[in-house]
Amino acid sequence: MRKKIIACIMALAIAVAFMPTSAFAASKVKMTGYDQVYMTGNTAYCAGTKGIYKVTLSNGAVTSKKLIFKENDIWGGPSVFAMHKKGNYIYFLEEADEYNPFLIRVNISGKNEKLLAKDVTKYAIKGKKIYYRYQEYYSGKVKKRVMKLNGKSKKRTSKKVKMKRVKSNVSGYSMKCVHKEYSEKKQEEMGIYGGGYNYDYLKTPRGTYFLGGVEDTF
Repeated sequence: MRKKIIACIMALAIAVAFMPTSAFAASKVKMTGYDQVYMTGNTAYCAGTKGIYKVTLSNGAVTSKKLIFKENDIWGGPSVFAMHKKGNYIYFLEEADEYNPFLIRVNISGKNEKLLAKDVTKYAIKGKKIYYRYQEYYSGKVKKRVMKLNGKSKKRTSKKVKMKRVKSNVSGYSMKCVHKEYSEKKQEEMGIYGGGYNYDYLKTPRGTYFLGGVEDTF
């Protein structure tokens, strides 16, 4: 009897050893999110202090620009990160004051902005599904969920999410955000400490291009 048990254990160990790696990979969903620039063709989606810009380029030079998402909280620098393009939508995380980030998507035209989930710490898109991990604000419990690309049909899932974050998907392209503080006189007149203007620039191999700016008044 003991020999039979040992033989079964050995057979199981051998079977696991030769099992395709895809069987293990199936329990994890991977994705790369871009914190500053995501380029596709001659179009760059750029995350700055003001929000997300859709920029058209020609040989590295900016020819047109459009703000397709305006940040909800512009204090303290850029709060948009982990951008990922799927179809005609840009998916991304946005820092939320005192909470974990929001998962949002917006059409590349700048329309149909939608909040998909709150308190999200990681997400990954696979096929027509979004797998994400969120942390409950009060309890601190971390949970795993899956939903459709439009944020509907949220369900529990056992799959783990692995989200890698990088600045850009193209070498030589990055964002530069500059803060220019109010003069001491203006701060006194406004009765505040600090405040000023935030300016967003896209750096390319051809040069540095101004995209937009926003006032930071706390």
